[in-house]
Amino acid sequence: MKSKRTIFLALLLVVVMLVGMFSVSAASKVKLVVWGRDLPDDDPAHAYIKALINGFKEKNPDIELEYMALGDPGLMDKTKVAMANNRDLPDIFQSWGGSVMGGYADAGRLLDMTKELKDIPGSAAAQQAMTWKGKIYGVAPFFAIAGVFVNEDIFDRYNLKVPTTIEEMEEVAEALKAKGIQPFAVGARDKWPVLAMYMYLVNRFGGMEAFNDAQARKARFDSEPMVKAAQLYQDWAKRGFFGATPLGEAYGDAQQLMATGKAGMHVTGSWMCAQYSDPSFTDQKLGFYPFPVLKGGKGKATDIMGQTDIGFAVTRVARKKKDAVVRFLKYAMSVEACSAEPGRICSVPGVKAPSRLTEMASAVFGKAEAIQFWWDQDLPPMVTSPLNDALQQFLLPNTDVKKLLTNYEQLVEENLGPAK
Repeated sequence: MKSKRTIFLALLLVVVMLVGMFSVSAASKVKLVVWGRDLPDDDPAHAYIKALINGFKEKNPDIELEYMALGDPGLMDKTKVAMANNRDLPDIFQSWGGSVMGGYADAGRLLDMTKELKDIPGSAAAQQAMTWKGKIYGVAPFFAIAGVFVNEDIFDRYNLKVPTTIEEMEEVAEALKAKGIQPFAVGARDKWPVLAMYMYLVNRFGGMEAFNDAQARKARFDSEPMVKAAQLYQDWAKRGFFGATPLGEAYGDAQQLMATGKAGMHVTGSWMCAQYSDPSFTDQKLGFYPFPVLKGGKGKATDIMGQTDIGFAVTRVARKKKDAVVRFLKYAMSVEACSAEPGRICSVPGVKAPSRLTEMASAVFGKAEAIQFWWDQDLPPMVTSPLNDALQQFLLPNTDVKKLLTNYEQLVEENLGPAK
């Protein structure tokens, strides 16, 4: 009996020691809380996030990673509230960089990671997107740019050339319309899809400074380039370039028009490269090209509209977790994780483009001399929804677009101050 009792006590001691060791190990783990947009599931559009989360956990068992998928606009809304209240912040959050991230930095919510991140391999544009006032706050493994998706099968059938000037684009649009093909898919019912083309038209009339000066309150949002671009947009709508009922066409409808060969061009973001390359989605041969220039205009072909597509920024609460944070961000910028992405433009050297479309978009991105961020991401939140509301009305034939832009300028003045 004594022997059995001794054995029992010895076994009990071993169990207690193992439990204690496990508890100490668990307690010593660094916990990283990361807020993102997408679920790490089997959706092809989420392949990178899935590879990032699963791969990081496997390679870093000493770090407890809590990843919260908040969707869109859930991510932006939750981030805004947390930043405003200065509480319940994550260690890392998915960010598009730019002035919105800059506002958080100015408010003291972010952590300066310049020393730790400056030498991580990546494109200069991507690093600049996550930089504010000379300090780096995160990384941007993927970028998105707007360009012209062209149905090359249709263009070949009717002996049309991909336009390099606005004038040529108008001629091509008329030729497509004459063949019963909608010149542009747009998805105006969802409002924001109207923005990409308008940004390019404003740039082609007035150069990068047209928006930059308005944003900095050195010019107005009803300046000549803004008005001329809106008038041209409206003129194209009147001429049927966006179909008979553009405001009834959602973004998903626009994709279907391209996928079924019912539209010839689609001015939208390079995030569509994966879907437009998928043979299960479309049997049409599509290409990606830079937006044309305007003869006599100020904008250049190398002026590109776009922004970080997937980026991560670090908050002040991660100050004592820098080692774990750097390990996460380095893995986010690794060839291994990034190679899982099926369509986005990667800013990491050594990652092979997964499709011809992505390769074409990457080539356009590679020639960019200046990149202007999406206005509805780069302007303060209180003026972005009204901006998209205004843009949608460009497609109405009786809208006074100059008055519309003047009304928008008045709203901007109320929130950001008058132009000086």
